[in-house]
Amino acid sequence: MKIQTQRQMIDRLIPTFPAIASDFEEFGGKLLDHLLQTPLEHSGVNYLGLPVSSVLDSTSDDGAVVAQYSSERGYFAAGMDKAYTDIDKALSRRPNARRILLIAAERKRPIAADDFKKKVLAEPRMNGRSIGILGAQTIAGLIVRKLLFNDAAIEELSQYLPVLAELRDEAARDRLFPTLQSQHSPRPFINAEISQRLASSPCLILTGIGGSGKSAAATAFGVESVQNYHLRIWLEPEEYRGATALQGMPLVRGGAKRNIANLLKRQRCLLVIDDPSHDIEQAQLATLCGPGSHVLVTARASLAGEYRMPELTPEEGQAVLNGYLEEPCPPEIFAKVWATVGGHPLSLALMNAAIRNGATWEDLALDCREVGQLADPQQRLADRLLDRYRSVLRDELSFFRWAGRPESDYRFAREAILPAGIRKLNDRALTSSDRPTAVRLHDVVFASLSSLDWWRADEDSRWNNMLECYLAKTCDLNDLSFRTAALSLRDRLFALVNSGDRRPAYVLALLEVTSPESSEEIAVENPVNRAKVVSAAGRSVHPLLIREIIETFEWQYLRAKHDGSDQASAYVKEGLGLFTDLLSLPGLTSRQRSEVRHHFGKALAWADRHEDAWREFEAVLASDAPLDASRLQLMRGYKREGENEKAIALGEEVISAAEAQPNKISPSLLLAVLQAIPWREKAARELILRPRQDFIVRTIIENAKAGLEQAYGTLAAVARYWSQESPAVLEDVLQAVPRPDIARFESDDARAEFGDVMFEYGRSLGSDGGAALQVALDLFESSAGLSPFHEQRKAELLIELGRAGEAEPILRARGDLETNCWIQRLIALALARQGRPVEALHWIDLALDNQACCSRFHEFWEHRFEIRAALGEGDAMDDLRTAGALAPLGPIKDRLLARAAISSK
Repeated sequence: MKIQTQRQMIDRLIPTFPAIASDFEEFGGKLLDHLLQTPLEHSGVNYLGLPVSSVLDSTSDDGAVVAQYSSERGYFAAGMDKAYTDIDKALSRRPNARRILLIAAERKRPIAADDFKKKVLAEPRMNGRSIGILGAQTIAGLIVRKLLFNDAAIEELSQYLPVLAELRDEAARDRLFPTLQSQHSPRPFINAEISQRLASSPCLILTGIGGSGKSAAATAFGVESVQNYHLRIWLEPEEYRGATALQGMPLVRGGAKRNIANLLKRQRCLLVIDDPSHDIEQAQLATLCGPGSHVLVTARASLAGEYRMPELTPEEGQAVLNGYLEEPCPPEIFAKVWATVGGHPLSLALMNAAIRNGATWEDLALDCREVGQLADPQQRLADRLLDRYRSVLRDELSFFRWAGRPESDYRFAREAILPAGIRKLNDRALTSSDRPTAVRLHDVVFASLSSLDWWRADEDSRWNNMLECYLAKTCDLNDLSFRTAALSLRDRLFALVNSGDRRPAYVLALLEVTSPESSEEIAVENPVNRAKVVSAAGRSVHPLLIREIIETFEWQYLRAKHDGSDQASAYVKEGLGLFTDLLSLPGLTSRQRSEVRHHFGKALAWADRHEDAWREFEAVLASDAPLDASRLQLMRGYKREGENEKAIALGEEVISAAEAQPNKISPSLLLAVLQAIPWREKAARELILRPRQDFIVRTIIENAKAGLEQAYGTLAAVARYWSQESPAVLEDVLQAVPRPDIARFESDDARAEFGDVMFEYGRSLGSDGGAALQVALDLFESSAGLSPFHEQRKAELLIELGRAGEAEPILRARGDLETNCWIQRLIALALARQGRPVEALHWIDLALDNQACCSRFHEFWEHRFEIRAALGEGDAMDDLRTAGALAPLGPIKDRLLARAAISSK
């Protein structure tokens, strides 16, 4: 039945209910018998049909459902006193009632009913209970939508409302095809897609959540393809009883009855079956179609061969929201609307209707807080989307309501709501994610959850406990499951920890995904004091508590370091006793003892006690439980001291183990090892980078896709060599990794490291790299505090961009200009680019005197050639030949030799 016809019928029914008068309780009982699957006992009237005041009107056998009816005028007056009396009566006589239905003959006043509902549900006695309030509009809508094609129901109810029989007879004649609504926005590509699919199969199912535009798409196709069909037929949900039943379903035209199945065979017919409740039976429907006939079915279930309705684009969404309005939606309000409902056609249409009926755009922005309350004349958006799923999806939707966001990590969701729960959400087209690592509800579905009254008081506690168990189980796994769950539920973890629920698993997860540089405060306890307390108790403690104390200490140190080195140094020196306290705990395993000693070594290094730190790391490696994390610290120490061969050997050892046993080393540790290898050394590139290139590429891509910003730092470390020696590899990696939101990096280091990547990428593109170089500069300049290394890289980038004059003061401000050959090379470049070759020659000669930079001397000699050529020195070519001789085999050497050959002519 067409929506317009439904509305007309509802409007005709509403004024007739008060006329039922004293028979309203009897009418209400019969109405519920037909609407509810739960059988009810009706005691509110005696055998003469007169009200009985001392009993409840209707109750289920188990007392869980109670209904009270009222034909009194003023039922929805301010305060709704009669309704409150009905609630008291229901709970006094049925204290185990879970669902209370209040059914009134007069029109419901939505604001009064909503205020009453909120007030009552806030009472302690209503814990775990729900209320349904049905006024004349709701009753009329239920009859028209659910019962009009139920002959038994209409025969019984028409004794009280004779107009029902007339409406049923009118509906039986109304299988005519609907017309497009005046607000319809054409989407021609959908019509084209439907036509293309029907060309290969005569039956097509259009799927999507409620309000996604399935019916509108079917209508638009039928209207715009009218010339292709002799007849177009529209069946409402209640009218379709299966493919076989179409053989006996008549189509009335001019008083004559014609069989729908025969029409499909003998004429070119378009049959649209709108949102059927019966099984669709796609194959059987297809066999009913003769040449030129087609069947379109709209459904909320996800089915094989479906065409899922695409969401509106932002441009299409604005067109719907602004339709027939003089004042378009302000951009900032549209951004809020789009973030709440996305491209959901019905939501945007309801908002448009609200504005056309007098609401302001500011009102609409407030409505986004509870978008599920938006309604057409008969039904709220939340109920339109989800009411039919209450019995089968309450648990799954409760999980997302608790999580506080529409998306969950797939692995945790699989544990929490089980694969069956995920399938149920997918099968009903309520999910939108195309990423295998996440389960995501449509934005509008999630936004509607707050408007439902389905939830039990104990549910949050259940999900909290499940989260703790999952985090405790995954925190020791060498994969991304712990981190991805923590990222997915970061807001929930913040709320739990900052409200006082500081379970170690929660705190560890929150520290894992919160940068010490962020402005967010985590309400953790003092780790030094906690270590003293557990040590003094003299009892063994849970391993997670030990880890939480250490990780909290390190996180707070890094935060202090961000605020100032003096403060950080004082903090770490005062806290070193923490590790002595932890090592004194009874019952520590060899692994736990190694972990405490490893972190003690890190703290000693932070306190500038490097020899002591070194001894701790070496002791860990010599113990019964050696840690790769200690190998990493030693690698960094060897690299710092110039013992690059030892650093390379340790790095190769860790990477070989990771290749042989993929889950032996955690992703963050493996990325850190790859980043710490001294790649500027030729041996590192020949022993590790080139032979293990596929493994390194895969590691960077997989972790970047999983959301680890650290992956971009690792990419930056190798990008400097790929950009010159294997630019195609760098191009492939950048095409594969997600482009990060450069405005939302968690730390300045991560932002600068991605700037480093874009610098190398831009440089590898040659004359086409300007845009990438500018992105790199933007990233460097948007960082609040650059490390000395990234200050150096920024200066080098400015030289590359032709802004050597800005680079020079950055380099001269360095305290190591007189001793650091890398900085001397850059100041030589900056001076040469400014036309000051004499000064430049001084600095490049100083740089070439320092063997610390010998791995890149081929570049230095090329710079020297350019400087001396600018001075007009005749033997400058000797420098270019030297550069070619020193360069590693590959594209760099080929380029230098080719340049020498050209320049010598």
